[in-house]
Amino acid sequence: MLLLFSKKTVWTNISVFLLTFVIFITFLIKFSYLFSGETVSGWDTPGHVILAKEFVKLTENGTAIGWSDVWFGGFPIFYFYPPFYYFLVYLIHLVFSIPVESAFSVSIFFTIVLLAIAIYQFGSQFFWRRFPVVIRIIIGMLSILFYFNYAGEGLQGTSIVGIIEGTVISSFTHALFLFGILFLDSFRKKNHIRYLVLFVSVTSLVFYSHLLSSIFYSLILFIYLVVYRKFWVKQFRFLFVSFSVIFLLICPVLYQYFRYSEYTSSVFYGYSYPPVLSILSRDVYDQAVKASQLGENITLAFVIELFRSGRWLYLFVLIALTFHLRSLQNYIRSRFLTTLLLVFFWMSLDYSFGYIFPNIKIHNYRAFDSFFITFSILMPVVLVYSLRIQKKFLPLFPVLVFVLLSQFYLFVTFDPFVYQEYKSPLWKEARPKEEIVLYDRLSEKLKQLPPGSIVQPEIIKTKSVFGGPHFWIPLFYNAGVKNNLGLTVESSYYSTLVFNWQSFGFAHTFRWGTDIDWRDSLVLLKKENENGYFLDFLLRSGVSYMMGFSPDYTDFLKLNQNRIELISKEGPFQIVKILPNQNSNYAKPIGLIHADTLNQNKDFSYQSFLKISNLLQMYLSNLGYQIKIVRISREHLENLDSIFPSLSSLLLVTDQNGLGERSWLNGIQNKNIPNLLLVNSEITNEITQTEDKLKQFLNKIPKTDGSLFLQENSSTYFAEKKSENGILLLDDTAKEYWIQQKVGDVRENKDVKLSKFPGHIYFSFMLLSFIIFLSGFVFTKIAYFSFSKANK
Repeated sequence: MLLLFSKKTVWTNISVFLLTFVIFITFLIKFSYLFSGETVSGWDTPGHVILAKEFVKLTENGTAIGWSDVWFGGFPIFYFYPPFYYFLVYLIHLVFSIPVESAFSVSIFFTIVLLAIAIYQFGSQFFWRRFPVVIRIIIGMLSILFYFNYAGEGLQGTSIVGIIEGTVISSFTHALFLFGILFLDSFRKKNHIRYLVLFVSVTSLVFYSHLLSSIFYSLILFIYLVVYRKFWVKQFRFLFVSFSVIFLLICPVLYQYFRYSEYTSSVFYGYSYPPVLSILSRDVYDQAVKASQLGENITLAFVIELFRSGRWLYLFVLIALTFHLRSLQNYIRSRFLTTLLLVFFWMSLDYSFGYIFPNIKIHNYRAFDSFFITFSILMPVVLVYSLRIQKKFLPLFPVLVFVLLSQFYLFVTFDPFVYQEYKSPLWKEARPKEEIVLYDRLSEKLKQLPPGSIVQPEIIKTKSVFGGPHFWIPLFYNAGVKNNLGLTVESSYYSTLVFNWQSFGFAHTFRWGTDIDWRDSLVLLKKENENGYFLDFLLRSGVSYMMGFSPDYTDFLKLNQNRIELISKEGPFQIVKILPNQNSNYAKPIGLIHADTLNQNKDFSYQSFLKISNLLQMYLSNLGYQIKIVRISREHLENLDSIFPSLSSLLLVTDQNGLGERSWLNGIQNKNIPNLLLVNSEITNEITQTEDKLKQFLNKIPKTDGSLFLQENSSTYFAEKKSENGILLLDDTAKEYWIQQKVGDVRENKDVKLSKFPGHIYFSFMLLSFIIFLSGFVFTKIAYFSFSKANK
């Protein structure tokens, strides 16, 4: 009998290891396209490839942050989106001598494998280690497949679909999350300094990988320390030193972000796919909707598709988790995970934190990502708990194998690219030959534009070759032309202004979510039968060309045919040059200053200035004027006399219309500078009165020709940029306006520079964090370096 049992155990072990090997081979086959050397299809993915290429340029100069001309006509790069992931891409590119595109695809495979390992190791640390190795392998693979079979939110989601669509960096950071907690918990169990070294380095790399996601990691750490507070109170000295070192290592990230965060556009995606429906799989619901359109009952169609697709397990685990939640909370081993589960599920439903901390409004779906990883790790535990209750009828091992086979089948048949609406995972193979030929022709036409030209693309929300950033971003980059848009993740306020001014004629184009929406206020000031507002905004921004293909774009060109010049036409695409309005009056820029700058030494905030100046631009356009508006901040007050020759006039905005403001303007009037006092509330509430005031004010301003209005090579405003021969002012398009200070024999030089020193510091600390991480696997294993208090 014992012999029979022994043979049964051997064959069981062989079967499980064989199944594991088959799943591993399937993983390799399923993601083999990532080693093809071709760019991967995806919404944001091509944009990340461009960022990786830009990082390679910076790294060659020993810096990690700097300036890039590829998006928004020029913007500070990696100040607000840490570049450690691109550093890994650079290492792959360097070590294997392959193009950056190929290295990025390989990095996606690396991320998938790393995340799978992290899920298995994390689950094993908290749950699975007490099971026999065979059961441990089964439930580990169950958790991994359960996670990767999730279709989710598409671009705004996690798992395979999200990774390919462009969220690969956040998924990579999720793996770091798990390893960070894993190392911290290993120190708790083994009391070995090696694990604190790894924890410190991995935590630092989280901040260097995805700064916004690090907010959630900080919350995870807080929950962990609260759950295991008894141990960490006793080990407070080690904890304090660890977090002190972490803070020191991430200082460059924190400083760059908080010092310059005012230059970033707060992004807010107000709609998120319903979480429970997302768990049950969006693709199931989409199929049910299609069936309902054919006359079927949507509820019945959903239930049938749920079971037919094999995703019934998601529903079962949801129900089982509800009943086992209390028992999971009773054990400290699972209390940490269940607390995370509840907190992040709540945050995925509730936007409250976003109103208190505006910069994390984007994270309602990121919170769901963190929830789903936790949910995937808990899934086999809930399954085991449920089977143990019914062990007489449902034996543990056969049922686990059955569920694993069903998940494996789902993994094999699940095609994320069909779900993404791409014909192929590879960018070129997803498109017919004629579209590739058209793409090459467009690239050649763009290369013929004057150097430094900025082009405004018409981006339609579609996954066809003509839509979305996956088409436009590589097209402009390969042609060496500046793109007036880009990925919002590296956004400045300029992109926000573009989305607001697109209301005039370009409302059909895709608009990224942004927390700043002044469209209603702008449209309120619109004159009837006026279509040129958007064109005027682009000219003020230094944009000379537009490119599009849709019928709406063609109609827009017809309405403004006296304002455009056709440069070239390829297929449905038209590249046009924007011409100034011949009926407009021009003048030197108007300086705009707020009364608080004078009375309270308080700067005119970036966002407030842009709102007021753009509303005033509507008035100026309606009155037939095209004039730039520039901000006068407190740092410029001492240099007003040197700035005034470059200005036509001065506007003072006040909230209370005090006597001090009028007295100050009288002093300006004595210098023969036309000026006007405006009450902030009147700009939107007293339209006729404000227009009359501005009309009288404009009559006092000397006119100039239109050539001074157009500025070449205008870049996003960034205070750290320095000019030896002038100063930079913020203009009404969130771009920089250069004013020469030195006169005489000094040759006019508009070159402005961004100091490389902060970039060197940033790169050094990021590299140090990575080296510490590597040393945790090498040097700390040597007894002399280990400093271990554990028993030898």
